[in-house]
Amino acid sequence: MRMKAKRGFTLVELLVVVAIIALLASLLVPALQRAKVQAGHALCLTRLGGQLRAMFMYSADNGGFLPAGPAVPMAPPMPPLPINTVATNQLWIGALGAYNGCGALMTQRTLATEGFFCPADTSSDPVEELAKLRRRGDEDAYGSYLYRQLDQAESVHISMLGKNDEGNPVRALLMDLNSYMPGFPMRQNHEGERVNVGFVTGDARGFDNSQGQFSLRPQDIANPFGRLDEIFQYADRAGR
Repeated sequence: MRMKAKRGFTLVELLVVVAIIALLASLLVPALQRAKVQAGHALCLTRLGGQLRAMFMYSADNGGFLPAGPAVPMAPPMPPLPINTVATNQLWIGALGAYNGCGALMTQRTLATEGFFCPADTSSDPVEELAKLRRRGDEDAYGSYLYRQLDQAESVHISMLGKNDEGNPVRALLMDLNSYMPGFPMRQNHEGERVNVGFVTGDARGFDNSQGQFSLRPQDIANPFGRLDEIFQYADRAGR
């Protein structure tokens, strides 16, 4: 009695299977990429919310005042403004051995150092900056988020922030920093397309930044502090 020969796949059939797999992969990869982007955006909002909560705890322990850097002039060629009056993403001033801006939150032990870094920060230095921040040595350390500090606010007291230069109430405290100015480290969060903003009300929200309205642009090199004012004015309006 003869056994029936088993029939294998033909070359054409194998090619069809490979083509189907390739088609499915082409459909799945963009979806996975979108999911990854959305997850980074959501985790960033969570970290902003964590900083806001830490700020309110800091304020409760410090007579209602929000964290701020030391009241010493910036080094030339910067304008002779005190460090604690200028919006910044600096967390640690190595030369002074002092916290700046949101860095003061670390004195409360209420926020892990990773919380100062956006998970969608595609800059060249977040890993190095995190290491510097942990060392608290003689190197300056910078995070992913721009903190208002005293910029355009009437005080750093949580109940007396007042109005910005446009006459609108100061609402925004923190946001993703996107900087493209030459001569400064480039920082890009969320590919520069979106920006998350944390408000004094305790909520954090995302906004479109495809037109760069919340970014430091190359042309802002001549007046970066004026541009920072504009960025926070946009954020205050967005928070209404």
